[in-house]
Amino acid sequence: MMNHPYIQLIEKKIPVIFDGAFGTQIQKSNISVEKFLTAPGCNEILNITCPEKISAIHTEYLKAGANVIETNSFGGSRVKLGEFGLQEKVYEINKASAVNARNAIESYKVDRPMFVCGSMGPTGYLPSSKDPNLIGADFNELADIFEEQAKGLYDGGVDLYLIETSQDLLEVRAAIVGIRRMLKKEGAFRPIQVQITIDSNGRMLLGSGIESFLGAVIALNPSVVGFNCGMGPLEMLPTIEKLLKISPIPVSALPNAGMPRNIDGKAVYSMEPQKFAEALLPLVTESGLEVVGGCCGTKPDHIAALSSILKGKTVAERTGTGKKSCWVATGIGGIDLETVKRPVIIGERLNTQGSKKTKELVLAQNYDELLQIAQEQIDTDSSLLDICVAVSEKDNEKDTMKNIVSYLSDRSETPFCIDSTEPSVMQSALWINPGSVMLNSINLEHKGERARKILELACNFGCPVVALTIDDAGMAKTLDRKMELTRKLRDLACGEFGLPEHYLYIDPLVFTLATGEAESADAALVSLDALRCIKSVLPGIRTVMGVSNVSFGLKPKARRILNNLMLHHAVEAGLDAAIFNPIHLDDIQKYDKTLRNIAEDLLFNRKADALMEYVKYFESAELESTVKQKSSEELPVEKRLYNAIIKRDRRNLAGMIETVMQHESATDILNKILLPAMGEVGNMMSRGDIILPFVLQAAEVMKEAVSILEPHLKTENSTTKGKFVLATVYGDVHDIGKNLVGSILRNQGFEVIDLGKQVPVDAIIEAVKKAKPAAVGLSALLVTTSKQMALCVEEFDKQNISVPVIIGGAAVNKEYASIISTVNGKKYSGGVFYAKDAFDATRILDTINSSENITPADSSAKHSTEFKEKECKSAESLEYGPHIEPPFWGTSEILVWDAAAIINGLNLDRLFKAGWGGGNLNERDYAHAKETQFEPAFERLRNEIIEQELIDLRGFYGLFPVITDDDQLIMIDPSDFHTEIANFRFPRMEKSGGRSIADYFKADGDIIGVQAVTIGRKLSDRCREYFHKEDRYSNGFFLNALGNFIVENLAEKITTEIRRAMGISADIGRRYSFGYPGLPSLEEQRKLFDIMGVEDRLDIVLTSGFQMEPEHSTMGIFVHHPSAEYLI
Repeated sequence: MMNHPYIQLIEKKIPVIFDGAFGTQIQKSNISVEKFLTAPGCNEILNITCPEKISAIHTEYLKAGANVIETNSFGGSRVKLGEFGLQEKVYEINKASAVNARNAIESYKVDRPMFVCGSMGPTGYLPSSKDPNLIGADFNELADIFEEQAKGLYDGGVDLYLIETSQDLLEVRAAIVGIRRMLKKEGAFRPIQVQITIDSNGRMLLGSGIESFLGAVIALNPSVVGFNCGMGPLEMLPTIEKLLKISPIPVSALPNAGMPRNIDGKAVYSMEPQKFAEALLPLVTESGLEVVGGCCGTKPDHIAALSSILKGKTVAERTGTGKKSCWVATGIGGIDLETVKRPVIIGERLNTQGSKKTKELVLAQNYDELLQIAQEQIDTDSSLLDICVAVSEKDNEKDTMKNIVSYLSDRSETPFCIDSTEPSVMQSALWINPGSVMLNSINLEHKGERARKILELACNFGCPVVALTIDDAGMAKTLDRKMELTRKLRDLACGEFGLPEHYLYIDPLVFTLATGEAESADAALVSLDALRCIKSVLPGIRTVMGVSNVSFGLKPKARRILNNLMLHHAVEAGLDAAIFNPIHLDDIQKYDKTLRNIAEDLLFNRKADALMEYVKYFESAELESTVKQKSSEELPVEKRLYNAIIKRDRRNLAGMIETVMQHESATDILNKILLPAMGEVGNMMSRGDIILPFVLQAAEVMKEAVSILEPHLKTENSTTKGKFVLATVYGDVHDIGKNLVGSILRNQGFEVIDLGKQVPVDAIIEAVKKAKPAAVGLSALLVTTSKQMALCVEEFDKQNISVPVIIGGAAVNKEYASIISTVNGKKYSGGVFYAKDAFDATRILDTINSSENITPADSSAKHSTEFKEKECKSAESLEYGPHIEPPFWGTSEILVWDAAAIINGLNLDRLFKAGWGGGNLNERDYAHAKETQFEPAFERLRNEIIEQELIDLRGFYGLFPVITDDDQLIMIDPSDFHTEIANFRFPRMEKSGGRSIADYFKADGDIIGVQAVTIGRKLSDRCREYFHKEDRYSNGFFLNALGNFIVENLAEKITTEIRRAMGISADIGRRYSFGYPGLPSLEEQRKLFDIMGVEDRLDIVLTSGFQMEPEHSTMGIFVHHPSAEYLI
């Protein structure tokens, strides 16, 4: 972007203020009808007939505080002026409009940045429309129309151009191209600002959304993008905020003065100036909106209010501003290729050169069937659609490309990769598609003559380009040749033509391994080496590859395996994009190891007979689990129903169940199809094939299926698999794990009696006596509360209750089950079992119900899970740093955080992997789950949290003087530095060399940080609703984990405040929480709780088991010693 004063002003983070409505002010100016000559209603003619009046209106806005005044040329195109018979005065009128604005600035001598902006409104044509009556002009004709208007404005002295109130993206692109053409001829630069008009759903007249808008214009390098007209600031707010989040360049908003009201047949805008200004203020100072102003109904008073409220204010920083982007789009969808997970998949099936079916459909002009092929590629995660329509039977590639792109552009959200060797064919696509495209491809044949034509198109239209390593000597086959041509292509595209490096996608070419010739045996290896070399030597360049070329000539099954393995290794080597059929994407981890070894022998040329061995494999063996099975439509309905549970697919559940019930009873459907399916889900989880959130989603589908069967099950007197009493033990407020177990067991056919959390032993015994369950399940999170399990077993034994007890939770294991199963020297008759998850519990329950022998936890264990304390020797002495003098003693003020800011600042990959189970997936499955499951769930829950105000983020910290005595830490009253206010014992930990947390403090005087944070109660309540009222288990799981991450984020922010107060760096010190090694006693928490006044200040209470409620709360201490570490 050129170094222009307008751009410099924006970069200084000073809010830039545009003027307001112009037509309204003209009406107020009492201009006589004679001034309109023969064109009543044409405000633009007034630039010539009464320039002083026009300049006076500009001056009013300058006095109001505007930095930018728009020329009176909104309807100054040949098309609009032609409606008044003034089409021959385009240049004269537009030049005059700019001169009038310039005169106003020169006459109004005030020392502040002021600019003349050339206003260019829409022509009224809709070139993206499929209705010939609305199209009006083709792309090049539109570009000429805007070029003509831009020339008059330029000669009149405009500082920048504004394409505004736009309704059609193809027209917007034509306008930019037209202005650029004119500026190129003049050898000049002017910023171009582009503003569209949207409806309340954030879409343009023809349905284009924000992503389409960015994809259409960003590549053409405007200086500012934004909105005007259509709505008031409040109505426009959600769409502005969305654009601010994803736009890499400055954003503008020029809304109306509210929504119009029809009064006596006139549109009246009634939003008061102060209200208008107040609505825009937070968008500037909090969200980072750089350019503001007014449209319909706004007057100098509105601009004056805006100028006043923004005086001295700074535009907030936006994280996305200035980042690299490479947008491509259709009329209804757009993506930034720089943000797409690697590899970018370019679906290859819409290609007449590679697909017989596509060729037949193109020849038949069967666009509906072509759309179905496109949709298949889209549904299987293509980011781009490669479109090649060249056929030997007809010489009409240009027209065919134009027709197909036009047909798909408002039906496909996935953008296009235009695959042709002919610049004219590419141009035909660019002139008809409302968004940008990728151009495929250029090479250095004919001394780069054709490449230069395509690169000129790419630069004019902002297109990424595929470049093949081919020149007049042929295709590059050696590493040296591939790198030589890569450098030449880079120099040509990026050096000579100025294409951004990240817009250049080099294809180093890969050749088939199926020839059996020695010279091609290393073809894959050389291509992989080329990818690594390109990324090492030219890191700014992107890479692409037609991966399936590696297997050309092999049988389809053999091709699929080799293609997927080549793709895998190419991505590891640095491949950014792959031309590939996404329907054939496989998880290579599921390939048979023998097959994979044989295939990789061929890829890496590890054996002389690798090709023969690979071909022989497919002649002698069936490809079992390596390729996809028959389509679901070919499977029996029972299998489809079974798969629906496993695949978490709710679609047509009722229809499938109805079909199966024609020959099976509801009980048989439950026992023979649904329960085995959930059993397989459990097996898959045990094998690590799926993660917990997917298990919960399967349980939700199971719940829905059972609800459909329920009336029939009652009629058939179907029985459950037994009752199961479930409880989180007394003192423990954490019930998410227990809820998950209950949800899954219900859908495994058990009747679950959920007693809730913090359940006393006597309540559990009463429930057992009443329900007579097959077993009891007890859950505990912490070591301290797990002791309640032992008390429960002891009480069962005392009252001669022999029900099996299944324990689970983070604090327990099989050894602990063994220990508590022995009561008064004898084994508890019911048995104590440890279950690591719900499916483990199911297996135990099924075994109990079957009367088979099942061995409870081994009671021979001789050691306890209690922490080793007293017998430990003291650790070696530590060295201490300089004395710390805090800025205050005691506790801080309450700190409050904005919910949206905290949630938006979370590390989502960490949340998805550590909190939501994605870390158990392989890289490819995780990427798929992230895009299809995790990100949509996060967006949904984030919006729910913010809209329903489910979190109230508060916390505070304290700094207190302390002294130590061995493993005791004594907290001193800071008011007199003498009185002891609390005494904490931090046990010595055996595995940490006998270290105690107390060792990290100077014995004769030091400082401790203490802290408490909470997110409030509402989120926990909503989690319980998801589990117990709505049967949306995965939502409950996701929301609870999200709450944990939010509170952990707050705790870290408080810790940062403590470090800042102590004057130490971010890598020094540790935060410790009660109930964990080093601070195992939750009872000790009470002392700190009372000293800090946590209950009064944060509305957190301690249960009788010394746990905090709300449960999404934390309290802890901070140790500033540089050697502090977590103890075990």
